[in-house]
Amino acid sequence: MSWWWDMRAKGQILVAAVLVVGLLVMSVLVTAYQAHTLFLRTRSVVAREAVGAITADFERALAAMLALATRAYFNYTRFSNFTSRFEEYGLKPGDLDSAKQVARNFLESWEAAVRIVYAEKGAQVELVESVADVSNLLGKPAYVYDLMLLAWNSTTSGSYMCAGLKLNLTNAGLYGWKVLSLVGLTLSIDEYFSVNNTIRIRVLADNGTYYGNLLARGWVEVYYQQGERWVKAKVKDVTYEGFGYYRITLDTQLPGGTPFIVVASDERGILVVSRAVTPASPSKGKG
Repeated sequence: MSWWWDMRAKGQILVAAVLVVGLLVMSVLVTAYQAHTLFLRTRSVVAREAVGAITADFERALAAMLALATRAYFNYTRFSNFTSRFEEYGLKPGDLDSAKQVARNFLESWEAAVRIVYAEKGAQVELVESVADVSNLLGKPAYVYDLMLLAWNSTTSGSYMCAGLKLNLTNAGLYGWKVLSLVGLTLSIDEYFSVNNTIRIRVLADNGTYYGNLLARGWVEVYYQQGERWVKAKVKDVTYEGFGYYRITLDTQLPGGTPFIVVASDERGILVVSRAVTPASPSKGKG
């Protein structure tokens, strides 16, 4: 029976060998899977970081061009330290069409720069002019198309710029990523209180975010009509009440029925101008 024991021993050795080989193969597969998962996770992090950086820079570029357009349209000479830099590119005082063309040229240069900076990631970038509905911000049917919209001189006014971005990062495994960006500033004149020369306004950024930095990082001015000219009113105090609302107290008494405008700017340099008329008789609202 010794041959039987020899066969049995050999069979056990074979089974053990198969198990060892199987364990080794499984270990290699698990290691390979973990390495592949880590590779995909790393590529995902790299792609996500690159997309975040590109998107943030894209919105900064849009905001800069909207700031240029609003300042050139409102008072080219006053902001000439900024606006004059773009004269050679065709920017004209008070001409929104020329500001749009400058913006298009600037964004094309930005697009080329992104391709160079992110070349190792296989960046493929395409800018798309899009349409954005801002009716909810202005309280009436309004759309941003042809790149920009300056809807000024109403009780609720806004400055907006809208564009889309398509992005592939072929070396990071990202394809077909898209974003539609709207940057802007909305200004509403809520009420004028004649009893204490106070104007209540509301300021919203971009898609309607409450803007609370008007005092720390932006600014606001008030002008009123006196005959054929506009006179700057002296602002005594500005108080933030929350939810985008501000209370502006003037040192100047505005007569009833006087047209006035409020000009606001955020830290990005985007301007917006709203217009209203003081009530014919003193407001009974709280001052």
